[in-house]
Amino acid sequence: MFDLHIDIELHTITIRMARIVGVHLCELAFLDNCDRLCLIGVTTRLPVPTLPVAVHQLMIAARVLDRRPDEIMNFAFSLTTPSGLSTVPDPPDGIDVHIFAEYVLVTLRQIPLTEEGIYRFTMSLGHHEPFEIDVPVLRVSQPAYAEIH
Repeated sequence: MFDLHIDIELHTITIRMARIVGVHLCELAFLDNCDRLCLIGVTTRLPVPTLPVAVHQLMIAARVLDRRPDEIMNFAFSLTTPSGLSTVPDPPDGIDVHIFAEYVLVTLRQIPLTEEGIYRFTMSLGHHEPFEIDVPVLRVSQPAYAEIH
């Protein structure tokens, strides 16, 4: 059984398949008791005191539309360092995926950050274009305090 989309103006018929329509990187994502997506600590940059360091946990929340109940979804995830190398959290608990209604929540644990620059989190579903989230990692120094006499 297929879910078809018919566009009368363009004279096209296409099979609807699950697709990602938006992603967020955050510290914590969950659905509340009313099935609303809740995001805590939306992450657009990662200031760190030193490198290398492992970030304890980040999550990717992706909204998926046009998913059929029996459809098997093939997700791909990658993390690219500023120097172009691919890295992933350590298995077996490094990546955890949960699907709730129209949301996919990916938990990443012990994310290795080895250098300053832009880290690219990429998530894709099947043959669709991937979603990319670019996050700058910046080393921040500890504030120097002046001694008061």
